[in-house]
Amino acid sequence: MSERTKTTPRGRGRGPGLDALRRRGLLLLALAIAGCAKPPPPPPPPPPPPVDETLEGAINGALLDVGRQLGAQATVERSAVIDPLLDGRSGQQTRATERAMQALVASVPKVLPRIRLLPFDEAGARQSTWLINGTLTAQEGRPGTYRLTVALSDRGSGLVIARGVAPITDAQLDLAPTRFYAESPSLVRDRAIQGYLETTEKPVGQPADALYLEQIPTAALLGQAQDAYNHERWDEALKLMSVAAQRDDGQQLRTFNGLYMANMKLGRTAEAEEAFGKIAALGLATSNLAVKILFRPATTEFMGDAPVYAMWLRQIARAAQASDLCLNVIGHTSKTGTEQGNRVLSLRRAQAMRERLVREAPALGRGQRVRTEGKGWDETIVGTGTDDLRDALDRRVEFKVVSCD
Repeated sequence: MSERTKTTPRGRGRGPGLDALRRRGLLLLALAIAGCAKPPPPPPPPPPPPVDETLEGAINGALLDVGRQLGAQATVERSAVIDPLLDGRSGQQTRATERAMQALVASVPKVLPRIRLLPFDEAGARQSTWLINGTLTAQEGRPGTYRLTVALSDRGSGLVIARGVAPITDAQLDLAPTRFYAESPSLVRDRAIQGYLETTEKPVGQPADALYLEQIPTAALLGQAQDAYNHERWDEALKLMSVAAQRDDGQQLRTFNGLYMANMKLGRTAEAEEAFGKIAALGLATSNLAVKILFRPATTEFMGDAPVYAMWLRQIARAAQASDLCLNVIGHTSKTGTEQGNRVLSLRRAQAMRERLVREAPALGRGQRVRTEGKGWDETIVGTGTDDLRDALDRRVEFKVVSCD
């Protein structure tokens, strides 16, 4: 057969076959679609490291905040004292704040190595450039959760120059007050304590409480006296409190409570009653007299040392009569039982206290010089409802100065 008459099989010699073309077209279509699609999202960032909400972790976190705010100031050596931490709600020292204080003293040299801590005594208080104080505050409605606040103030400028805040979660923190505060006959949250608490809440760059800063040397003296009392060194506590009582800025409820308690421990009942008279006079003069009179459950009968309570009321009656003041006696209860039942019970207790005052000083019974009110649990300070020493402040009786009109 000649070349001209040869036939070529279908598909041969004409380029790629139909199937190959289809495959190539599908591949090109897929590439086109892929080119129009959005790129896959990047992987999520790793989660932040967990916040260490232990007491020690919170202290380190608060001090790191302080260091960041200090900036270049943190590289210059400074001297500082730590005024022992307080419970943010009651203004007392507790076992929890003592533990926090120990952890703070241990952490400052590690986190802020240029701060040289001095002892919190009179010498240290007078020499220090900076002052550290802080609070441990239970969070309302969230049992076992707290807020730690640490404030750093420059004593020269009078300003709060750094402040750290950190959360704590610990159901085991012991809120029982230290011995000094547990055995104090009256609430000691006076002007000096209020200045301490307000300083911890001041924003950075704002003035610390001026009176609080001015009284730091005497506060250190009182701190030493409280420590002596907590460790049953009654004579030393009495000596230090007596020194504080000779100073103008030592006229504080802490001072007179300390004098009262140390004298009672030493069997000096006449001196103790004199000291309580000063508690009553100062408390009424500042309308800040709240005494921890405890009653038997659901009654107006005293629980504990009734003659001691009688002595307290005798001194309150004398102070009120001598000053021609009019008083509102306010009963309070802890947060147990029913709301209405506690309101009625607190009023009955306030009325019983009025009757005792009038027996001691009949002039108080004239007109409306002494009125009564029952708050129930509306104004609890601690609010735990444990009905023991931890919430004794909630079962207080207050004597408020009111207008005689």
